Amino acid sequence: MSAVASASSPGQTTSPLRVVLSLVVIFHLLAVVVPPLSFQANGRLGRSPSVESLMNLVRGYAQFLYLDRGYAFFAPDPGPSHLIQAAISDAQGNMTETIIPRLEDQWPRLRYHRHFMLAEFLHEIYQPPGPPAELAEISPIEARLWEQSRSRYEHVRRSIVQHLESENPGQRVVIRRLEHVLPGFVEMANDPIELSDPRLYRVLADQSLLSGETNEATGMLPEAIPAPRNLEPDPPAKPNDTQPAPTNSNSDLLESSLQGER
Repeated sequence: MSAVASASSPGQTTSPLRVVLSLVVIFHLLAVVVPPLSFQANGRLGRSPSVESLMNLVRGYAQFLYLDRGYAFFAPDPGPSHLIQAAISDAQGNMTETIIPRLEDQWPRLRYHRHFMLAEFLHEIYQPPGPPAELAEISPIEARLWEQSRSRYEHVRRSIVQHLESENPGQRVVIRRLEHVLPGFVEMANDPIELSDPRLYRVLADQSLLSGETNEATGMLPEAIPAPRNLEPDPPAKPNDTQPAPTNSNSDLLESSLQGER
């Protein structure tokens, strides 16, 4: 009799509410853990199928609560950040340069952060022009994935250009990606500089991995911002290399745009 009473006591039974709350907590913990795991499990051929199955379960919930973010930007070694530089020119050829994100343009801080993540997203999905003809013969699946990734990048890049064009009617807009590197400890000890110093910004050219090949004619890359008048354009970058961002000698506007940047 006592065993029956103890089994039916409120302290020993599992109420439906407790079951529901336990499932909610487990689901929330999955939404916290799976997005970073999905980021780490992303390889050349895509994400891990098993991790992607878990991600599909929590994707909407994680996006709603803004949990599907990476965490690589935290100290002690956040690595470089990536920005978008835009050149807006009118019919007379007058050009204005700006940086995305820029604290002076995106306020409050949440808007700046979202523009910063947009620039990082464009860099994350970047795929160089291609694929090489040899790859289609060796691995048709990988060549098709290359084409799909390139098409995705071009679509997102074009949507950014179209948005800037809608904000600047009748003007021509071109963009390019920048990488903002952080000085190392030794460099800072030998030559302390501001984090907004133009020397820390490098242009990431949209260039094929094959030697001598670009997406368009040399010096006419889709993301190339025209050099100011009376100045020669920068020489094309070598494959797998970067170009230094314009310095004060060829763009005074860039330095002013970089003020306040991360």
